[in-house]
Amino acid sequence: MDILGARRSIEQKLLMQSVALMALVAVSGTVMGIVTGSSAVLLDGVFSFVDVVIKIMMLMTARETSKRFQFGFWQFEPLVLAVEGFFILLIVIYALSSGITDLLSGGRHVDFGPAIFYAIFFTVADTAYYLYVRRINKSLQSNLIKFDNVSWYVDALLEAAIFVVATMLESTEYARWATYIDPIVLIILAVQMIPSAFRIIVPSMKQILGWAPTSLHNEVQEIMDRFMEKYNFKDYVTSVQVYGNTRIIEIDILVPKSFPYQTIAEIDAIRNEIDQEIGGNPTEKWVTILQARVNGWQKIIC
Repeated sequence: MDILGARRSIEQKLLMQSVALMALVAVSGTVMGIVTGSSAVLLDGVFSFVDVVIKIMMLMTARETSKRFQFGFWQFEPLVLAVEGFFILLIVIYALSSGITDLLSGGRHVDFGPAIFYAIFFTVADTAYYLYVRRINKSLQSNLIKFDNVSWYVDALLEAAIFVVATMLESTEYARWATYIDPIVLIILAVQMIPSAFRIIVPSMKQILGWAPTSLHNEVQEIMDRFMEKYNFKDYVTSVQVYGNTRIIEIDILVPKSFPYQTIAEIDAIRNEIDQEIGGNPTEKWVTILQARVNGWQKIIC
């Protein structure tokens, strides 16, 4: 199996694990939310169900190729991530409106009971899985896994907050505020989820819109400035884009009519030199070099 195939295999394995575990959280949270009457617990269940759907979509984009998509599904990564971000934002809006409505209408009576044990178990489990995946992704460097793991971070926060709510409701010290605690915590949870939603939405929308990453643009420009001086190119134009982990780089080089390097072997050597300077994982970049001169065009792809 090649490097790209091995990477995709690990991605798929992690995403399948994530789907199965999040489905368990979704069912447990929804049932517990209905039993206790807590909007905060029910929010956790609803968020988890939506996230299961998104994870399945992510799993589909982790496939290598198909008959119709012969270059793979990596180009769909930003779209799936944008959908996830907007779904989280919709849940945030629902949670805020529900919390404010409950607060203005006199609060909500909640009977927690076993929810304390539910919250403890899933807070520990979610946190442990989040740290486990983050450790693996340090070497994998997958955008899909990185943003998928955000959902486990958010869910761990939700579970921890539910534990705090349940503990406060069980305490006689806060008994007279019991009906207000659940909607207040729901509002706090919604506000905390807003940054997570935008951390997913902003970079994915930039990729969908074709927003050229400044750092990659500057890096390629600096490399080509050095090669322009070294080989006396007349001019060059670069275009860059990123989809998921894949960097797409196109370089158009204009050379003088008296350019000393004319043979395919010589031009190929220059191409390889530029490619090596760009660096990075060869399975995660698409570099096209187009050389123009007075007597025609030569296109080289690496």
